[in-house]
Amino acid sequence: MILRKSAANPRDRLISRSEKPFLIAEFGLNHNRDIDLARRMADAAQKAGVDAVKLQSYTTKYFINRRFDNVHALYDIFAGLELDADFHLRLRDHTVSLGMAFFSTPLTPDWVSNLDSLGVPAFKIASGDVNNWQLVEAAAQTGKPLIVSTGAASHNEVTAAIRVLEQSAAGGYALMHCVSLYPTLNNKANISRIAQIADLIPQASDVPLGFSDHSEGTSAAFAAVAVGAQIIEKHFTLDKSLPGPDQKMSSDPAEIASLRQQIDLAWSIRGNAANADCHNEELASDYYGKRSIYEFEGQKLAMRPRHPDFPLP
Repeated sequence: MILRKSAANPRDRLISRSEKPFLIAEFGLNHNRDIDLARRMADAAQKAGVDAVKLQSYTTKYFINRRFDNVHALYDIFAGLELDADFHLRLRDHTVSLGMAFFSTPLTPDWVSNLDSLGVPAFKIASGDVNNWQLVEAAAQTGKPLIVSTGAASHNEVTAAIRVLEQSAAGGYALMHCVSLYPTLNNKANISRIAQIADLIPQASDVPLGFSDHSEGTSAAFAAVAVGAQIIEKHFTLDKSLPGPDQKMSSDPAEIASLRQQIDLAWSIRGNAANADCHNEELASDYYGKRSIYEFEGQKLAMRPRHPDFPLP
């Protein structure tokens, strides 16, 4: 999958097994609607080795139905952190100036067109919208890649999403394993689900897999990359003590820098499955490591060194 160069992406970015994992810093609600704080977050993310900064974009009245009394508090939280187009534009320009990509999760269809006009290179689809066809198809119609999370999605919901994405996502798509627990304990990370999701994708489709990580630390993301994840997304904050619902479960600059190191290490250890043959360094020792058939003391024995004229069958 390629994120094309655009106003919100300073260069083409290939997401594949042959490239280091693509690391997304999810700003979520942690910016507290403060553009100066958001810019400082971007500065810290860039220093830590992050590849992309992501927001959540929505119009609250189209997102949460306020007529239900039990969602009033949730409505107020989101309404208080709703961002306008100017905030997006200013953060986009700052992020791109630092060499990172900028994009967002549209939670309402009106923001698909708003983000498209900002030149985002992709759209993130939140786990809660994995079966929101109105939103998914609106994003797909832009022709840009979709990065789709699957937290709390059943087997049937993931299968249905793949069927729709195969038909409508002309720009390509990626699927993100996700556990919708905040935070996610390591014993709940369920990394094996990445392979289960991969088995649902048509073999002819080259679909990147990823992990939207709500755990603490780096262990779960390391494991995800080790089994094939090409995208890692992590909530990010400058300071866990800042006000807001997501600050404590987010990674601070030191933690995101450690995450960058650990997922790159996991990628290096994993190797490239497309070229998983023996290393040349291994073959150099073949003469002394393998055997050939020799006649010795009246017997035919497999003995070292390996002789090219007498290979083992």
